[in-house]
Amino acid sequence: MMKFILNQEIMEIDAPLGSSTLDFIRNKGVKGVKEACHEGECLSCAVLLGEIRGNTIVYNTIASCILPLGEIIGKHVVTIEGLNQEALNPIQHALVDEGASQCGFCTPGFVISLTGFFLDEKLEKKDILTAIEGNLCRCGAYAAITRAAEMLANKISVEGKKFEERIQILIGAGILPPYFVNIPSQLIKLEESNKTKLHEEGTYVAGATDLLVQHESLSDPVFLSEKELTGIWVDNGYIHIGAMTSMEDIRISEELNAIYNIKDHLTLVSALPIRHQATIGGNLVNASPIGDLIIYFLALDAEISLINDKDGRIIKLRDFYKDYKKMDMKEGEIIEWLRISNKEKLFNFEKVSKRKHMDIASVNSAISFDLNNNKIQNVHLSAGGLAPVPKYMENTSSFLENKEISADVIKEAVSIADSEVTPIDDVRGTAKYKRLLLRQLIYAHFITLFPDLEVSL
Repeated sequence: MMKFILNQEIMEIDAPLGSSTLDFIRNKGVKGVKEACHEGECLSCAVLLGEIRGNTIVYNTIASCILPLGEIIGKHVVTIEGLNQEALNPIQHALVDEGASQCGFCTPGFVISLTGFFLDEKLEKKDILTAIEGNLCRCGAYAAITRAAEMLANKISVEGKKFEERIQILIGAGILPPYFVNIPSQLIKLEESNKTKLHEEGTYVAGATDLLVQHESLSDPVFLSEKELTGIWVDNGYIHIGAMTSMEDIRISEELNAIYNIKDHLTLVSALPIRHQATIGGNLVNASPIGDLIIYFLALDAEISLINDKDGRIIKLRDFYKDYKKMDMKEGEIIEWLRISNKEKLFNFEKVSKRKHMDIASVNSAISFDLNNNKIQNVHLSAGGLAPVPKYMENTSSFLENKEISADVIKEAVSIADSEVTPIDDVRGTAKYKRLLLRQLIYAHFITLFPDLEVSL
């Protein structure tokens, strides 16, 4: 029987591993974690998920409604019940004092997310609002919540502190209950007891941020988190990204941010808890025609490694997508890693959606190229939302190769781009509107990279 820690109690999982963690917890009588959207959109169901990574423990805020039970094996799940003490803790006090809790339905999720901020070694004081960017308050108390969050960031500082010292400070401040000190040793014991072999055949799961939105439960899940497919490393002129690397680890990667502004770009993609759970491999295989990460890496001429039990092969990402949700994958293959050149290029990413942040794109686009003697070279343009697949704009890229930067060249490129897309009318806009967006985004690429360039729109 698989085990995990729920707040202070060691629990056995007696439900299908592909079912929702939220449903399991609530069925066990832990009702502080709320059910609302069941799509990871509101974080009423937020929990802290702690796991051993190397020589430390990492806690992340996660949407439990789209977290498969199999992903909590051997980990520490914290709900509001696991943070409650005899009196209100400082986070709870701040929300009350600022009038940030009205109906109260969303309040446990906000407390969890703000606690996650103080536990996260990668977040700085200025990131306090990032920690709650995915939490929805239906009463609209955002001004009060913002005041409470900023007050907490100014009052309690754990920046630069490693896990053990950070835990002690947070216990001393009353944010964490004292039992957190014992969690590391308990998780180590759980690692030894959770040795049961999981499924080897079934539905591959690499994050499930979309899978559990589409399905109530996953049948025979094969959790790729069991495989060693995480990490970002530089080798032989390439930056490699393991398939199970989270979107947030990609966003804050030193290797990637040294050459591209990916830290800012990926804040447009999803909320922090989703970025903690979503993986690059899952995103690529989900094959959404408007997948932001796919469009991003298509424009960087990415390659992927596909492996099975016997052998492996490397292909261009642009050759991976054959038709809607159909990919060049043989039976039993999984993505091992994605890689891009570590040579810096001129690059820009644009996205249009109904909301600026945390929304699905209507149209997105990215471009990369070198500039030699005012000539565009090694150019790669991509666009999403305009075809059944994430679109590598081959004809437009070929046209731009070795062209000098000018308004006329860009206008011609826009015309060619329009001829190689096939948008449809849907909830994100009409085909005509999407063609207009593509034109504007191509202009935006060049105006962003060359602010003095004059292009008549």
